[in-house]
Amino acid sequence: MAESLPFGSAAWTSGEEYGGEYAVRINQFIDKINEKALLSYASLLRGGQPCTLSPEFSVGSFNLVRKIQFDDGVEWAVRLRMPPMLGEGSGMASPPSRERMILDIQSELATMEFVRQNTDIPIPRVYAYNLNAQNAVGCPFSIIEYVDGNTAEEVSRNYPGEHEGIPAQFEEKFWRHVAKIMIQLASIRLPKIGSIIRDGSDSFVAGQLVETGTGPYNSAAEFYADYPLALSKSLGEQPVSGQDELVHAFHSLAASFPSPIAQVGDGSAEGFGLANYDLNPNNFLVDREFNVLAVIDWDSVVSVPDAALYRFPFLMGVSCAVPGVVDAHPAVMKREQLGRRFAEVVEEVGQEQAGKDWEGANKWPKHLLTKSGFFSKEAVAFRSLIYVKMSQDWVNNTWLQGLKWLSEHNELQVAQFYLQG
Repeated sequence: MAESLPFGSAAWTSGEEYGGEYAVRINQFIDKINEKALLSYASLLRGGQPCTLSPEFSVGSFNLVRKIQFDDGVEWAVRLRMPPMLGEGSGMASPPSRERMILDIQSELATMEFVRQNTDIPIPRVYAYNLNAQNAVGCPFSIIEYVDGNTAEEVSRNYPGEHEGIPAQFEEKFWRHVAKIMIQLASIRLPKIGSIIRDGSDSFVAGQLVETGTGPYNSAAEFYADYPLALSKSLGEQPVSGQDELVHAFHSLAASFPSPIAQVGDGSAEGFGLANYDLNPNNFLVDREFNVLAVIDWDSVVSVPDAALYRFPFLMGVSCAVPGVVDAHPAVMKREQLGRRFAEVVEEVGQEQAGKDWEGANKWPKHLLTKSGFFSKEAVAFRSLIYVKMSQDWVNNTWLQGLKWLSEHNELQVAQFYLQG
C-alpha cells in the first residue's frame, strides 16, 4: 500500500533493478566519480558548510542522482551525467555526440530557469553546474534543489487494483495538475520554433532543436517542411521499415495545413508556445495522494506550432486512435475514452484559469487549449512524428495508413471520427 511506501531518497534503489551490461556501466561510472571533489565544490557554494553524500542513489537512462546533505540540515541533489551506451536513446544507431549531449544539458538547465521565472510550475531550483567532462568531479553535473517525493509511476504501482497509469481515484486530480502545466507552457510565447537556450547573457531565446540540430524556424510551414526529414535522419542511417514513407506522407499532408491566424477570443496568441513531450508519470514527483511536488525532466521542451501543443502523455492510461483505425478491444476503447475525457479536463482547467493571473507569468498572454484542438487534423497528423521515434515497423505502417486516411477526409469528418466515439 502507498502508506508504507518509502519516500524520497529512502526509496532510491541504487540501481538494484539493473543487471548485465547496464549494471557494469553504473558501477564503472560510480568508480570514476571523485566524491571528495564534488563535496568540496558543494561546500564552497554554501560558504564552506560541511556536507556528505547519501550512500543510496537513483539512476535513469542518462543521470545518476545522489543527495548532498549539509550539516545544517539543507539537502541538495546532484545529477551526474553518465556516458551514453552504444545504440542508446530514441532508436539512434549510435550515441549522440559529446557536443549534442552538452547542448542537451545546457538547454534543459536554461529551460528549467526560464520556465521557473515565468510560471508557477514546481521545478527544482538549479544552484550550480559544470558541464566539462574533464572537470575534477569526473563528469558533467548539475546541483539542484532536492524534492522529497516519489515519481507518480512509483506511487501508482503501490495502489491495489488493475489500473493503467494513475489509480482511478486520483486520475482526474492528477490530470488537472498536468493540464495546468500544459496550459502555462503553451502560454509562454516565443517568436521562433526551437529549443530554449541562453543567448550569452541572462536572456533566453529559441535556438536550434537539440533533437535534430536544425532550426530555429520562423514559421510552422518552415518547420513542417524541414523538421520531419531532419528527424528521420537523426533516427539513424538504417531507417526502420515504413519510416521514410511515413515522414514523406506527413510532409505532403502538412503542405495543406492552413496558416495560423489568431482571432480575438479564440484562445490563440501570436508566436509559438512551449510543449514538454515528457510529461509522463515517471517525470512527476508527487506525494501519496498525487499532489505534484515537482516536474523533473525538461530536456524535451520546445516551442512549437499550436497544433503540436496538443500532446497526450504516455503511460497515463490515455490515448488517441490512429486516424481511421477502429479497434474494438475493450482496453483500447477504454484508453481512447479516457483520452477524450483528458482533453475535456484540459479545456475545463483552461477556462478556470482564463480569468486568473499566474504569479510571475502575468506578462504572458493566456493560450487556452480546447478539447477539439486535440483532434484537429493538424494535431493528429503531428502525432505521427511522435510515434515514428519508437522505431517499430508496425507502428510506422499503421500510422502511414492513418495519414492516408487523414488526407482523404476534411476537418469535420476527422472531428466526427474522434469525438463521436
